[in-house]
Amino acid sequence: MREWSRIVVRSVVAVAILVGAYVAVAWWTGRQVPAALVVEGVSVGGMSTEQAAERLTTELAGKAKTPIRVDLAGTQSSVSIDPVASGLSFDIPGTLDGLTGFTLDPTVIWARLSGRTDRPILVKADEPRLLAALTEKAATVQTTAVDGTVSFAGGKVATTPAVDGVALQLDDAVRKVVQAWPRVESVTAAASITAPKVTKAKVDAAVTSFAAPAMSGPVTIVVGDKTAVVTPEQYAEALSMVPDESGTLNPVVDKEALRGVVASATSAVVVAPKDATIVLEGDKPVIRPSVDGVSVDTASAADLLVKALTAPDRRVSLSTVAAKATLTTEGAQALGVREVIASFDSAYPYDPPRTNNMTLGAAAVNGTLIKPGEVFSLNKVMGERTSAKGYQEAGVISNNRLTKNVGGGVSQISTVTYNLAWFAGVELTAHKAHSFYISRYPAGREATVSWPDLDNKWTNNSPYGILVQMWLSGGQVHGRMWSTKVYDVTAVAGPRTNIKHGRSITDSSPSCVPHAFTDGFDITVQRVFSKGGSVVKRESYSTTYVPADQIICSG
Repeated sequence: MREWSRIVVRSVVAVAILVGAYVAVAWWTGRQVPAALVVEGVSVGGMSTEQAAERLTTELAGKAKTPIRVDLAGTQSSVSIDPVASGLSFDIPGTLDGLTGFTLDPTVIWARLSGRTDRPILVKADEPRLLAALTEKAATVQTTAVDGTVSFAGGKVATTPAVDGVALQLDDAVRKVVQAWPRVESVTAAASITAPKVTKAKVDAAVTSFAAPAMSGPVTIVVGDKTAVVTPEQYAEALSMVPDESGTLNPVVDKEALRGVVASATSAVVVAPKDATIVLEGDKPVIRPSVDGVSVDTASAADLLVKALTAPDRRVSLSTVAAKATLTTEGAQALGVREVIASFDSAYPYDPPRTNNMTLGAAAVNGTLIKPGEVFSLNKVMGERTSAKGYQEAGVISNNRLTKNVGGGVSQISTVTYNLAWFAGVELTAHKAHSFYISRYPAGREATVSWPDLDNKWTNNSPYGILVQMWLSGGQVHGRMWSTKVYDVTAVAGPRTNIKHGRSITDSSPSCVPHAFTDGFDITVQRVFSKGGSVVKRESYSTTYVPADQIICSG
């Protein structure tokens, strides 16, 4: 019996020793990570949790900062993000959690003592930061869809390719980055592809159906028995191709430009019309009839030309029409140029250069026809007075002194023109009197002229045309206006007031031009309109003349 007791005691002691040893082993293995633990390729077996965490932090620091590339599926585009800036980090405490600590579970104790344990590093992802980072990067590669085009530069077909729009699908990219990091350096995320409205197929169709045939060669224009050609280089600028709502490219035509191209090509067929003219023959106005011309009917030319661009024969047939004159014989007759409605003659002194200039000016004015509503401009009619036109130096007034300049003397032409307009009863639109009074002109009823700013203008406010006649003879400038009389016009001059006297100046300069005293004064002249013996209206025109100094040339 005592032997059995001893056996029991020894057994209990042995079990206690084994249990104690097991507990000791369990306690010892709970103080450190498994002996052969590898985390993300870094061996930390047998270390304490603190030691393992420190080593993992050190060894995985480079991987934590390595950029990850996101490829857009089906494209050549990609973006790269910084993990740290994008809210990605390693959860080292979480990765090591549960690997240490006391346990009596034999399977855990055995795993801690034997065999290699591979454990992936756990990741913490701040998804809002990651989404923001991917959104910013995706904007750099995102493209909008670009329509294809067809154009006709220089008479050649030119195309630009259609381009798809590409955008990164951000939700998919966030999901795949979180799943893959840090085990791979790149992921492929879905991309949104937006097709353009005008695709490559539609560009090709437009080239085949219209563009290529249109630019394939010249088009022949047939007018009667004559022909002309227009080349792609000539008509290309009038053509374009524009997409409709479905993206189909259709030709768009500048019809005015095409008609211009056809008109230019057929200009040899055109005979310009001749306007009727009113001329003075035998001291009376005579109408020379208008003559119709020939023009090409281009009303439908643009439509016909566009059809011919894709037709096998590439020919357009056009007809001719009569081209009417701007001023027809009937129109000239309706102008009522039949009688003298105003006349004025002005004597001039002997001065050959001055007379030469007036002769040229009168010739420019003579025969001018002003239609109802038109404005007569003396500067426009005579143009600039230059030596090349035959004008010579003669006396002019400058700064209230007589001097000489090319074209001097034409102010007498201006004064005759002004008085003709006065007595014809037309609107006196713009004029300016000489600065001091010249005795050969009627006081307050004269006008000077200078190129280009000082002009003499009147407006034909009558319902009839006005033909101006002007010539020099017998020491006088003669002026006539032919039309149909509307008013009888007279001039009533008021008294000269505010008389002022000039000074006496001696001038020794070589350019000195002598001059006698001329008093300055103010005067008002009334323009009186009568019809059927009754006064219809009055207009008053006031003029101030400065005194002219006596100039004695001592040189």
